[in-house]
Amino acid sequence: MLKQKLTYSFILPFLLTGGLMGQAQAAEDGLDEYTLDTIVVTAQRSETKDLRTPATTTVITAKDIENRGYLSVFDALDQTVGITSYNYASGQGDNGSSTGRTYIRGLDKGTLILVNGSPINLNNYNSTAGIPISAVERIEIVKGSNSVLYGSEAMGGVVNIITKTGGPIKNSASVTLGDVNKGGEFTSQGDKYLVSVGREYFSTFHDSQIRYDNPYESIRKKYNKDNLFASVNFAPDLTLNYIHTKTNGTGMEYLDGTGRRRKTGYQYDDKRDHVALIYADKAHNLTSNLSYNRRRIDGQQFTTTGKVSRSGASSNIILSRIDFDTTKQWKLSEQGSLVAGFTADREKYEEIVNRAHVTIRDSLGLYTSYTHEFSNTFSAVFGIRAHFIKGNDVDSSKSVYLPQLQTLYKIDEKTSWYTNIGKSFEMPAINSRYTLSGTGRNDNLKPQEGWSYETGVKHVTDTSSFKAAVFTMKMENKFAWRKYKDLGLTPPPGINPDNYIQVNLGEFRNTGLEVEYTQKLGDKWQYNAGFTVQNPEAKDSGVWVQETSRWQMTTGVQYTTGKFHSSLNLFWAGDREDASKTINGKYHALRDKVDLNAVLSYTPDQYNSFKLNLYNLLNRDNVMNVSENLARPFNWSMTYTCTF
Repeated sequence: MLKQKLTYSFILPFLLTGGLMGQAQAAEDGLDEYTLDTIVVTAQRSETKDLRTPATTTVITAKDIENRGYLSVFDALDQTVGITSYNYASGQGDNGSSTGRTYIRGLDKGTLILVNGSPINLNNYNSTAGIPISAVERIEIVKGSNSVLYGSEAMGGVVNIITKTGGPIKNSASVTLGDVNKGGEFTSQGDKYLVSVGREYFSTFHDSQIRYDNPYESIRKKYNKDNLFASVNFAPDLTLNYIHTKTNGTGMEYLDGTGRRRKTGYQYDDKRDHVALIYADKAHNLTSNLSYNRRRIDGQQFTTTGKVSRSGASSNIILSRIDFDTTKQWKLSEQGSLVAGFTADREKYEEIVNRAHVTIRDSLGLYTSYTHEFSNTFSAVFGIRAHFIKGNDVDSSKSVYLPQLQTLYKIDEKTSWYTNIGKSFEMPAINSRYTLSGTGRNDNLKPQEGWSYETGVKHVTDTSSFKAAVFTMKMENKFAWRKYKDLGLTPPPGINPDNYIQVNLGEFRNTGLEVEYTQKLGDKWQYNAGFTVQNPEAKDSGVWVQETSRWQMTTGVQYTTGKFHSSLNLFWAGDREDASKTINGKYHALRDKVDLNAVLSYTPDQYNSFKLNLYNLLNRDNVMNVSENLARPFNWSMTYTCTF
């Protein structure tokens, strides 16, 4: 404890004041080369400056990823203000069918993840573990209702992961060594292609869960991960992207003090493929995207007697999704422009153990969004979506109509004020029909749906960015899993009353304030700070229950001089929700999450670079989820990259 206090007393003043040390230098450095008013394509399905986008936006660039030492896309999102991550494996998110996911503004099952505009959510989970971090050009985060343009699941917001494309001919090879992860990667790129292949190894993690009175040690098993990314430009307007990842051997062991297995352990192999054919005709403002996603999970269980067999049906599954989307923009007049398009989507769930257990859901969405500039300072966006879901043997057919209204007032050339009001929805998971580890079916599930309201200001210059937003959201029919006996329901014959069933829990509500600030000082210093204050709650059996942390804070400082670069980044989440376990019969809140990381890099020439990543510098037992699984303690990695 004393060590932690001393560390805080040394580091926090540096974080809060370090950027100020470079102000004298800023006047001498050329500032024109910097700009923070980036282009955002996700919010309006067209290239728009951030300052002219009527929504809360955050952009994480490839340079940010490098400078802050993110291990994965999940890692990058996990340390972003306004986002809460539900994590099972530190830095990666998933543990077999126990799928990590991202909440925007506190709503579980309410964030849509896209890759180059194509949805990758499967079975209502938005795992990003299948996207190699080295393939990412930038990550665009758009908060607030986005269902008009993107359909189901975009209730809290949308995350669009935009991948790299080819460029000047070059090759690179990198090797990483560390006490937790190690691996290597080779990348080759040319004018019309980029190919990257790599393998990562992750070490065993002992005491990976808070034990309390648990007599067994929870051990996260060592595993490895293969990554392949390819982007090929067949023509100036036509690109094919392929992403393949395979994770081998993730899982848990539960051992007693003598090292003997006293509880059934698990192990998973997880294979994912993403293929997308993208047509982008900028001359005619036409974009079409055909994508296919597939994930196969193979689970095994190891009993105390050493018997090995397949684990439950829900841990041996194949999930897939095929999606086609086309969008066109028209300039109707000097004041008005129109975006219109349609989406066709098919989701499929299949159990490996019983191939007869298959569910398919088809849907079609038609959307349009009209922007009108009433004056040089004021514009409005009117959007509507008609979404049709075809009935199957689980759900009846549904038709959903979603409106959206956005306004933007340009206060001056560097400042704007916006509002964003929209309705959104999400369908139940398509696997609700079949028994999942004893789970029964529920044929009466309704889509969760509701409204989001936000207003905010942005002040963006070439060297600074200030964004503040106030939001409120209210959703009905929130999804949850509950035991039959707790609901007072009689289960079907052969189903235990202690088993779970998916239900519509009740209402969800959240009101909050988000603030982000970034300042660049010449070509040497940059610092950032941000915070969220919110009150996410869901009604459970008539009682409002807290859902995620009520406040978050992030701050960081970067310094670059010559061939050296360093950064220090802090993320803090406090006033968190209750854990799922009790102590002496009473529930308790999750401890604060305080994550302090540092990056030191040295680039002696254009062909060689070295980077040292330091994670969890305070060596805290950071809790990742309500089951109180822990993030890794302090760890480090060193990466050498050779370009040729």
